[in-house]
Amino acid sequence: MTTRYKFSFTAGSLLLNETIKVAEVYVKTGNWEKTREHVMHTNLLQKNTESAASRFYLESQRRLKTLSTEELSLLVEARLEEQKQIVFLAICRYYGFIRDFVTQILRENVLTMRRTFRDSDYYRFSEEVSIEHPEYEALRESTKKKVRQVLLNLLREVGILSSGPERKITPVQVSSEVCRLIASKNPKELRYFLYTDQQIKEVVEQYG
Repeated sequence: MTTRYKFSFTAGSLLLNETIKVAEVYVKTGNWEKTREHVMHTNLLQKNTESAASRFYLESQRRLKTLSTEELSLLVEARLEEQKQIVFLAICRYYGFIRDFVTQILRENVLTMRRTFRDSDYYRFSEEVSIEHPEYEALRESTKKKVRQVLLNLLREVGILSSGPERKITPVQVSSEVCRLIASKNPKELRYFLYTDQQIKEVVEQYG
């Protein structure tokens, strides 16, 4: 049975600052209800309305719940680039649409030495998705455009896509500490960062 895609990531791209703020509270409290109460009571995410704060909190929580205790601890202590890598890892775990696009389109492009993202790549992927995922086909056209826009912005924030008109595809050099955590749990997740099978094998040999 095909797992249904979720599209709530359109609330915002990487949401790095929001996700880290929520993670910091959760690491201290160890309780999601207490975390939510603190975030909402203090307007920690600095949103103009309670509904906006709630929406961004829930989106951050969904992502953070995919992370292990060790990954959460690293997230709040890590350098900026490592934080981006951990948040992107969480996003790929939660959102099958993003994970499949990255592994089936961008990674395959890299493996076949095609390092430039083309609009046709995305439309080919979305056509295939429409067949297997009626929940995508049921989206309004305006929402589909938002899905594409947010996805590409997210990939630029992570560094997988360049910001210029050429839209170069660049594998992410994952830090040794993040590599170690991924290798100990599921080395295949390095594919989200466009690692080749040989590179994954080398990481396993080093950290697995």
